Amino acid sequence: MRFLEESIIEKYKNLTPPFTELGKFVYYRTYSRWLEDKGRRENWLETCERVVNYSLSLEYKHRIKNNLPVDIQKMKKEAEILFDNMFNLRQFPSGRSMWVGGTIAAEKYPTANFNCSGIVLNSFYDFLDLFYLLMVGTGVGIRILKEDAEKFETYRADHELLALHYTPKKKSDRLELSVLEVGDTTATIYVGDSKEGFVGSLKLYFDLIIKPEYNHIQTIKVNFDSVRPKGERLKTFGGTASGHESLKTMFLKIHKVLKNAGGKLKPIDILDIANIIGENVVSGGVRRTSEICLSDDEEIIKAKQSIFSYDENGNLIVNTKIDYLKGEF
Repeated sequence: MRFLEESIIEKYKNLTPPFTELGKFVYYRTYSRWLEDKGRRENWLETCERVVNYSLSLEYKHRIKNNLPVDIQKMKKEAEILFDNMFNLRQFPSGRSMWVGGTIAAEKYPTANFNCSGIVLNSFYDFLDLFYLLMVGTGVGIRILKEDAEKFETYRADHELLALHYTPKKKSDRLELSVLEVGDTTATIYVGDSKEGFVGSLKLYFDLIIKPEYNHIQTIKVNFDSVRPKGERLKTFGGTASGHESLKTMFLKIHKVLKNAGGKLKPIDILDIANIIGENVVSGGVRRTSEICLSDDEEIIKAKQSIFSYDENGNLIVNTKIDYLKGEF
């Protein structure tokens, strides 16, 4: 439902938004959405119109749902004031709503509107919530106490992980959700091309190394053929696809952490996996991961102190003991 009259919008069409050069850059980099029908990014006027109408629609839906009185004229006046404040950089909604408000993404993934969330990590399956929230653009605070680590499931660390050669499927042949195929000693995860598919593929991997019914599985193969190629436009969230490589790297790094931990994770291992998942996520090809960790574990508290050092010439030296990127599947 529209709350801004066209006559109101018309007054601003020839006005220049009061951006600094840096502000203009940040806006076009992060908040201006691609308009497929116009073959260009939206301008500030269009962003304000989209977000203001969306913000007022939330109140409208809330009132209708809860049988509260609705004063359309009052809401239109509020929309007019909010639009003027937003256009002139005096007032804003949440950054996430400025990004997805008024789009299909906001309807399909309401959590994309949230700037922040929080999770206690005390099970492998909590990583799935972390993965999903990061993919919809929500920042996530994670708690990893020593007592949380103790609750983590034990797992088999004697398995082999193989990434199959990537041969991208055409759109009509892609799986949307992930599928598991189990053989005598081998299991294959077919990764689906969706947020749910990505999360599902990680769940299947955890199932294979945790659940006793898969104790006979010695080799886990991962097939990424359904994942859309890098650069393909994302119509729901906007931006472009990251491709399969970052997802493949995520599996590789998590596998190495698990092999090194030997069947039971320490708090620092849990942090590493959380960061590996975060590294993989590029939401909409624009937003990157935002994580913060609360812990009582000494290794986590000092985790950043040993990432790198400097040689006598001032060059960075990476601590290879924590560089899980080295090596292949």
